[in-house]
Amino acid sequence: MSRAGSKRTLEYVQEYLEYVTHIALASPWLLGVIVAMAVVDALLPVVPSEALIIGAGVAAAAGQQDLLVVIGAAALGSFIGEVAGYGIGRVLGPSVRGRLRGGRAAAYDRVAALLARRGGTVVLTARFLPGGRTVATLVAGAMTYPTGRFLAFTALGTPLSAAWSAVLGYAGGATFAENPLYGLAFGLSLGTLAGLALGAVPKLRARRAARRPDPVVVPVPRQRSADEVEPVRVLTGAAAS
Repeated sequence: MSRAGSKRTLEYVQEYLEYVTHIALASPWLLGVIVAMAVVDALLPVVPSEALIIGAGVAAAAGQQDLLVVIGAAALGSFIGEVAGYGIGRVLGPSVRGRLRGGRAAAYDRVAALLARRGGTVVLTARFLPGGRTVATLVAGAMTYPTGRFLAFTALGTPLSAAWSAVLGYAGGATFAENPLYGLAFGLSLGTLAGLALGAVPKLRARRAARRPDPVVVPVPRQRSADEVEPVRVLTGAAAS
């Protein structure tokens, strides 16, 4: 195939993808799909609901969706999924730990230790780490973290994470208003970079803690009490006399 023919083929593929993206993002079913995928994503982080929310943000920038409604749909799905994960952890109890292997088991131990120290802060912020909220909700349930506090922090955190993804898409759609496909790619790239940066923070802290030298214990001489010194003085005085 000639270079001109290859270029023409790539243009056709790009036009087709732009058309499909436009149709998908303008679909009235998009909000329902967002709710469903956000529920599943809270339980199984392999489902890319964040990409769909970013896409809906791109559509909102083009006037095809309402940004606040997109955020509300994503937050609703996330809330339902996270509460379900908490309930599963509550029912299974400590046996949840035995079902995890490898990195997830280590993540469980870290989250359990953090929950014991910081509580709701973990429930609120773990959602911004890759796979963090799935482990956090299961651990919170298994540790019988107070239900009222869990619901309060989850109700606060889900709109924040939903707004973060939707606004990323909106920024991409506004930047590339004439090409929603580029806007989607821009939003996904920003989300990926932000996720990698957030995920690297705990690893850097762990490395710094490991490099820190152990504190040197300096023995302090024990001072003699008055009861120990007095007999020596008395005996010395008696000998002198």
